[in-house]
Amino acid sequence: MSAPMSEQFNLIRESGDISGFRLQYGSRPNDPMPFVLTLTPQYVARALGKSRPVTYLEIAKYVHDNAGDLRAKAAFEKGRGGVTLTLEN
Repeated sequence: MSAPMSEQFNLIRESGDISGFRLQYGSRPNDPMPFVLTLTPQYVARALGKSRPVTYLEIAKYVHDNAGDLRAKAAFEKGRGGVTLTLEN
């Protein structure tokens, strides 16, 4: 019996700049089909209740402070058959 997806679905890579952050989730570090969650600066600004622009550091802090929620969003979308999700507004 395999483990539930929540136990196998982890952040395996992240990259980003002021244009947004891309978080890749998968079942192992070299997952050939990772799920990619992209956060735009507009999304982070709205989530923080700030007007744009937000800084790279604010985006990075948001990503780390909300890691569990972001992972849950990615897992939900992957469970629905998605391979990417962009959080924009």
